[in-house]
Amino acid sequence: LEQIDALGVAGLAVLEYGCCYGDLLAVLAEQSAGRVCVGVEASVEALQFGRARYGSQVQFHHGTIADNALNQAGESRGRFDLVIVDDVFGWVSRETLYQSMANIDQALAEGGHLFIRDFYPMGKLKNRNHHVADAEVFNFKVPGSHASLFEASGLYEIVSQRTYVDQTEMSSTYQSARQFGTRWADTVLRKSSTGYYHPVERVKP
Repeated sequence: LEQIDALGVAGLAVLEYGCCYGDLLAVLAEQSAGRVCVGVEASVEALQFGRARYGSQVQFHHGTIADNALNQAGESRGRFDLVIVDDVFGWVSRETLYQSMANIDQALAEGGHLFIRDFYPMGKLKNRNHHVADAEVFNFKVPGSHASLFEASGLYEIVSQRTYVDQTEMSSTYQSARQFGTRWADTVLRKSSTGYYHPVERVKP
């Protein structure tokens, strides 16, 4: 919230994928009476709690980044000035990664901003989720965080990035066996469909 406020990127419409019960969106809604705040969340329990607490401030939708009614209906196309993906990309299955990215890009307006909080390792890593005993669920980490995939498209440029090591995590019983395995980055990118390409003049032989 402090970073979003400092950069002034919230605009009039905000979408958060993996919004849990919508507490961040509720604060953003309170800041501006005309701001539309929409959340997509996979947990039914979180949605029920969020609707009971923040239903008057936040529009909630059930689903994942790759599969949700908001994107399927097309009502989100180019609608949002800010899209937030806070500690979610690592849990996106690799089979649906590009569909998730496409849905985010579809929802974000031209000139809008994308906030990604994600792991920032030096190599491609995956950690098994020790909270899930009956299935193999992994958290995937990519170099430069998943923000690097948007930057590589040529449609996004980084306007702000903060890298850090989570001190709470480092002091807990979980420790990463890989150097920089617990390094994080908060990255804000700006979208422009053609603005980041430099025209090249043809050289006559």
